[in-house]
Amino acid sequence: MKRLLVLFLIIGISLTACNKPEESEVVTDDISAQHQMIKDRLAAYAPVEFNAKNIDISHLSERQIQMLHKLTEAGKVIDKIFWKQSTNEGTVLRDSLAALDTEEAKDYLHYLNINFGPYDVIYDQTRFVGKGAEVRPEGGGFYPVDMTREEFNAHLEAHPECEKDFKSQYTVIVRDENGGLKAVPYSEYFTETDKAAQLLMEAADLCDNESFKKYLIMRAEAMKSNEYFESDLQWMSLEGNDIDIVIGPIENYEDEIFNYKTSHEVVVMVKDPEAGAVLQIFKDNMNHFQSNLPTEGDYKSLDLGEGNVIQVVNVVYFGGDCMKGTKTIAAALPNDPKVAEAKGRKLSMYINHMKAKYQQIVKPIAEVLLSEEWLKEVDEKAFTNFVTLHEVSHALGPKWVNKTNEDIREALENRYSAIEEAKADILSMFNHKLLFDKGIFDAKYIKQAQATYLAGLYRSIRFGTGAHCTANFIQLNFLQEFGAIAVVDGKFVINEEKFFDGVAALAKMILDVEANGDLDGADKLIAKYGQKTPEIEANIERLKDLPRDIDTRYKF
Repeated sequence: MKRLLVLFLIIGISLTACNKPEESEVVTDDISAQHQMIKDRLAAYAPVEFNAKNIDISHLSERQIQMLHKLTEAGKVIDKIFWKQSTNEGTVLRDSLAALDTEEAKDYLHYLNINFGPYDVIYDQTRFVGKGAEVRPEGGGFYPVDMTREEFNAHLEAHPECEKDFKSQYTVIVRDENGGLKAVPYSEYFTETDKAAQLLMEAADLCDNESFKKYLIMRAEAMKSNEYFESDLQWMSLEGNDIDIVIGPIENYEDEIFNYKTSHEVVVMVKDPEAGAVLQIFKDNMNHFQSNLPTEGDYKSLDLGEGNVIQVVNVVYFGGDCMKGTKTIAAALPNDPKVAEAKGRKLSMYINHMKAKYQQIVKPIAEVLLSEEWLKEVDEKAFTNFVTLHEVSHALGPKWVNKTNEDIREALENRYSAIEEAKADILSMFNHKLLFDKGIFDAKYIKQAQATYLAGLYRSIRFGTGAHCTANFIQLNFLQEFGAIAVVDGKFVINEEKFFDGVAALAKMILDVEANGDLDGADKLIAKYGQKTPEIEANIERLKDLPRDIDTRYKF
């Protein structure tokens, strides 16, 4: 018989001017009744451990290993910052659960750690522990929980001199002493910043690669000044480094009000020394991809330059935003369009994550949903190539709204992330066709790519919420309406004659929304196609016994 657990949790959250949670009352909450639900949800994350036995780091020197450990220490500090950005109450609940020595509390704590707070990423950001808002506040820890969009915009109308700071990617909006709004720089608000910067400096002392050493020093300085442009340029100029790192405020998915604020994350990477040939093909064709985009626009003639970098890496530490809920398998950074224009982007393929997700998730999904004809085409290499071309495609398309200086991200507000992820996905498949037309891919491989892409749509749809989920709703619903994919006898099939025409049509719609900064067009696209249909819901139910993602651990 289950033991009844009475958990003492702080559930009343009030906000100070700095958005920080305070204890307002202590009540009892019986979590034993929901324990089985939490165990079931934990089972949706397949445990995967990466260590020196399954990731080869034998080519690294002793000093490089020491540097990895120092970078990991910095990453753990970044985790602390992101806890505050994810929600205003996560740390209070985490510490309360950690103080209890029961099996129920341990499971709840484990699931709380996966979600970086009490809101379930997969289940529509709904609360699973504690008392308070039933759905995660859209502003996370970036804004006062009682602030509305209207209040924010009204403040800027009354105080236009505040616009730069309020829309900055590197400020938190808080209440001032009069109950109004003010912006506080990240380096001031997040007191852990100095510690993270110090650890980067200590890692630099262990670094024998001059370009990487310079980057670590510049990044430490950037974290204290909130000025990241120069360090991003240096990151794009690294040469001969066996180790790489993404660290700092990077993505803006967590700000669901405006998509202005960026979240802290860290990825410590060791390069795969044997990767190369296929990546060079993709890099060599980036200008070809750009000039053959399926739309009109002067930006198609934009020279993407030689600065773009594509690298295959193994992740040895993941932290912060990219560790929350579903785990990232690749990244195209920096996001700053000024850096992209000057130096290009670095496309990092997290090969150990990709392989784990293919084996644990993509292939099993295909076995349930795809027809026998298409199931046999599903292929691990097609999955890693699709993800690589997805990241390549983030670098494609317009850089600004209609050649103005208006940032597409700002123009599309909180719709931007979903539209951009849909763009990268659909252009990945469109670029497969371009490579086929050039004779680089053959017909057999194209079938593998189509089948694997289709199974992969349901991988991201099962994320539950967020930009990637919405992006995949858009693709699946549009391609079904177009007749490019269909369901026959309960199994998905692909109409090869219509498939790439549908891909091109959707790519054009998305590119035009971005090029025009068309917020209304983004709303219409998401309203029509970015929704979970009853058929999608039924297919998700068919997949309920399969893992939705991986729960990773790193021990090096």
